[in-house]
Amino acid sequence: INPTQVKELLEIKESQDGIYFGAAVSLMEIDALLRQRIEQLPESETRLFQCTVDMLHYFAGKQIRNVACLGGNIMTGSPISDMNPVLSAAGAQLEVASFVDGKLQKRSVHMGTGFFTGYRRNVIEAHEVLLGIHFRKTTPDQYIVAFKQARRRDDDIAIVNAAINVRFGDKSNMVAEISMAFGGMAPTTVLAPRTSQLMVGQEWSHQLVERVAESLCTELPLAASAPGGMIAYRRALVVSLFFKAYLAIFLKLSKSGITSSDALPPEERSGAETFHTPVLKSAQLFERVCSDQPICDPIGRPKVHAAALKQATGEAIYTDDIPRMDGEVYLAFVLSTKPRAKITKLDASEALALDGVHQFFCYKDLTEHENEVGPVFHDE
Repeated sequence: INPTQVKELLEIKESQDGIYFGAAVSLMEIDALLRQRIEQLPESETRLFQCTVDMLHYFAGKQIRNVACLGGNIMTGSPISDMNPVLSAAGAQLEVASFVDGKLQKRSVHMGTGFFTGYRRNVIEAHEVLLGIHFRKTTPDQYIVAFKQARRRDDDIAIVNAAINVRFGDKSNMVAEISMAFGGMAPTTVLAPRTSQLMVGQEWSHQLVERVAESLCTELPLAASAPGGMIAYRRALVVSLFFKAYLAIFLKLSKSGITSSDALPPEERSGAETFHTPVLKSAQLFERVCSDQPICDPIGRPKVHAAALKQATGEAIYTDDIPRMDGEVYLAFVLSTKPRAKITKLDASEALALDGVHQFFCYKDLTEHENEVGPVFHDE
């Protein structure tokens, strides 16, 4: 089944509460619609949308995002998924369906603590299908940010990533509710409920950072034998990414007039910023030949590959680009259905009797030389 051809998996529905995306909607389509709504809606309602757009920038490359879907990312359940920490911290609501006793049954699943049950496993049953994901609008007192650390800034898998979703008391910096999700610290995307509980009722301040750093190290210890290595570095990244989130949210509170900007040392403010790769430029350097070299002498002269222009412009014709011709036939290999077996007889009569089957070729149709194959010695 090709999910991109199932219309129920391609639905996009908007409501007062947010946006629903079908599980097979491509990441680029999600990105494009979220960017539109960020431009049109109040900033306080689109903080999850902005966080998603920011993270999707680092999600593989554009070619991948053009065909990859969010449903696949969730169900694959990679422990270093770029989007699962964001969705887990946001407590995204998933719609799943199953076909039981001839009837279609649907239910909602909360993506948060307990959703992932093990390495690449979750609470969605084997007979159920993920239909779509709800992206809720945020409230004025809610902030959500996410960060990713990889070996390269773009188009690379994460070493550790983090998403922080915090709701404050009305026009205050007192934490009312918080959810923190991390990737790369366990066989699944993992939340930190004990540390989150510790933060409730506390002011968003440097004193809180100290307590959180200590608690996170205890709650997410990461065994010395954990796959991927770099144990000490990954432990440090958890605290580092939380501190980055703390700085980013503090600056937003300051911009809203809730906290004083003077409470944050100037040398720390840049820690909230993220890197953006500049537009790439390239040049090819080659040596000029001397003026008295004969024009017919190609040595040292830069030569354009015969197919370079067509390939660079996308105009080169490949086999799959050639339109089907009238009366065109196709060739397919007939493979053995049993391993390590000797072929005692070949009988194509049943296949040749089928409509549209024109010919069967076997070793008898080749010369002795054509039947000899092998990478160096032609002895197979």
